[in-house]
Amino acid sequence: MAGFIKLSRKFFSNELWNEARTFSSCEAWLDLIQSARFEATPRKVSIGGREVVCNRGQYPASIRFLAKRWKWTERKVRTFLSYLKKEGMITSEVIQGMNMITLCKYDEYNSSDTVGDTSNDTEIMLKINQLELQVTQLTTQLVTQSSKKRHTGDTNTKKDKEDIKESPNGDKKEGEPSSLASSNPDFLKFNDWLERKAPFCSSPKNFSSQITEAEFLKLKEKYTGKQIADIIEQIENRKDLRKRYTNLYRTVLNWAKKEYGS
Repeated sequence: MAGFIKLSRKFFSNELWNEARTFSSCEAWLDLIQSARFEATPRKVSIGGREVVCNRGQYPASIRFLAKRWKWTERKVRTFLSYLKKEGMITSEVIQGMNMITLCKYDEYNSSDTVGDTSNDTEIMLKINQLELQVTQLTTQLVTQSSKKRHTGDTNTKKDKEDIKESPNGDKKEGEPSSLASSNPDFLKFNDWLERKAPFCSSPKNFSSQITEAEFLKLKEKYTGKQIADIIEQIENRKDLRKRYTNLYRTVLNWAKKEYGS
């Protein structure tokens, strides 16, 4: 007959189960099942001053202890355990002088609401946690991108207003296009790095003439990206020299010539 009858472990604390009596073979077998370690994680137990590791489905119990528990003779306990071994229901071994009984196919008796379900629940929770982490990361990325877009939009708006300059005769003319309008991926990455790593150098308030795409390409022809970055970081960190310069490209170029040659 397939299926299970769910029996709460509280049943074994009930006075009916704990009634003084001589156990039947069926009750002894049921007692072994409910006494074996249920948790999946191993546990170190101390019995009579000896420590043994008890895994799921194992029960450390001596012949004398079981005989007293079941109200049997020790001979009957040995005969019963031998029968269970012969039927492939248990195995036993002596560990640290302690008789360790291992129930075979223990999960078959605890497949519902047991470690299998706990394992599934754990996997589900791990997946939920992973999804929550991914959602958090995506949210952070979206907020960062939105912030950059707003910053870029504000900068472009300000730049557009500054680019519409008046000529000496009062006519309006458009200035040079913003460097942020570039489609060159290297130049876009450079500007992004500049804003993050060198906020002083990237600010037009400090360097009124920023590095244009054409100037960036000229620098790239002579120096590596790391060399350019190192020079800019040096300028960024030299607070005593900052006010002497207004053209970032010229400053980087001159410092790079001194550092790496022309």
